[in-house]
Amino acid sequence: MNHAMRLTLPTSIFQLALIGFFLAALPLAAALVNTFMLIDKLSVQMQLAVRDSSRAVEASRIIMTQVLNMERSTGQYLVLRDPAVLQRYEDQRSQLAKAMAHLEDLTLTESLAQRLSQLRQQEEALYHQLHEVAEMPEKLPAGLPQRLTEKHDLTRLARPIPFEVTQMIAEESNVMTRQVESVQRQLLWQALGLIPLALILAVIFSLLISRPLRRLGTVIRRLGAGELTTAVTVGGPQDIRELSEQLDWLRQRLSELDEQKQAFLHHVSHELKTPLTAIREGVELLREEVVGTLNSEQAEVADILRESSLQLQTQVEALLNFNAALAQRSLLRQETVELHTLLPEIIDKHRLALQARKISVHRELQAVSLCGEREQLRTLLDNLLSNAIKYSPDGGQIRISLRSANDHAQIDVIDDGPGIPSTERQQIFEPFFQGRQSPRSHVKGTGLGLAIAQRYARLHRGDITVQNNGAGAHLRVTLPLDGKHNE
Repeated sequence: MNHAMRLTLPTSIFQLALIGFFLAALPLAAALVNTFMLIDKLSVQMQLAVRDSSRAVEASRIIMTQVLNMERSTGQYLVLRDPAVLQRYEDQRSQLAKAMAHLEDLTLTESLAQRLSQLRQQEEALYHQLHEVAEMPEKLPAGLPQRLTEKHDLTRLARPIPFEVTQMIAEESNVMTRQVESVQRQLLWQALGLIPLALILAVIFSLLISRPLRRLGTVIRRLGAGELTTAVTVGGPQDIRELSEQLDWLRQRLSELDEQKQAFLHHVSHELKTPLTAIREGVELLREEVVGTLNSEQAEVADILRESSLQLQTQVEALLNFNAALAQRSLLRQETVELHTLLPEIIDKHRLALQARKISVHRELQAVSLCGEREQLRTLLDNLLSNAIKYSPDGGQIRISLRSANDHAQIDVIDDGPGIPSTERQQIFEPFFQGRQSPRSHVKGTGLGLAIAQRYARLHRGDITVQNNGAGAHLRVTLPLDGKHNE
């Protein structure tokens, strides 16, 4: 029962977008239909009002005309006593009754209805008087015609009718104007209510569509950054969930490959270290002439072998250090490290290399201490300085500054080299990456120095970023000063 009643999401983004479009368009369509019905109703009312106004004006004209004709016929009949004149009066009377009936079919004002009633009563009385006159002797009493016309003055009653009809039409026009204004207000409130509703529905469905897509983008960026420990779970329509499952499979596969890579590096590094130690010991024995005296050419070959073995040992140790840094999840031995005393030690370590290439170091060091692992911090700063020396021109200058800013230690290392292209500013922290710029030093690096430095910075909850400095490379290290570090 619960499964049957549970609301399920659409199975695809297309269906979700289609439903969103339908729901957003539904109130607008309802508003359009309602508007059409209101306007159609108003149009019918206006047509009826125009028709009734035309009928009222025509009826009032006929009434006035027939009243004048009837009074003229009355006067003629009272003088001539001609039955044909009386018959003409009756015809005119019939047309007046029809016009009054047409006018009474309309919605009349109270005063106009009373006036029509009085006119009918007066006309009825005049008609009966005329029939009485028809039965009288040929000679009428003196003054009777004048008394009849004065007593039954139909013109006096009919004269205001056109004006009252005009007033009635004006009132109907005012009513129609108020109805139009009412419809306008209703349509305005309808628009103010339904358009925001449609927009809200559109925004809701846009979020329902864009939010899982943004989460997918975040997951992909996280996978690209090498964060493979967090499972990929993105909710939403069925196709998004399927894509999330495929990304999680990809994460697991990348994690397996990463573990295999680390195991391979660890194994190769250790396997290389043992024969390399034997080679170094053998070369030292040759150089010390333990196995016999060497001529100048043999001694030069021994020196080349020694230099190459030292370089190879450095690269093997870099591989081991990088492998150990990747495997480490938190700091092991934490202590208070005074960076303002550690940096001069590192600079002094490279004194011979700096002197050989006549590179000067300008330092601005404030007293800054933090809690961390000393050897990792030493390696981090040593790698940054080594990188600056490697790319600095002969006779150049390296600027190193240390200060406290926003509860962080901020270390800037700036050189006079060719700088870091904007396209490589993220790649330089990837392992084994070699930039397009050639180092000024004759020693080619392993491409692990900055990767190890970045890893050690992250273990200290810090970061290394490339700053825009114009000429030369500018690397900035930020490390928090707020006590213990736990991952």
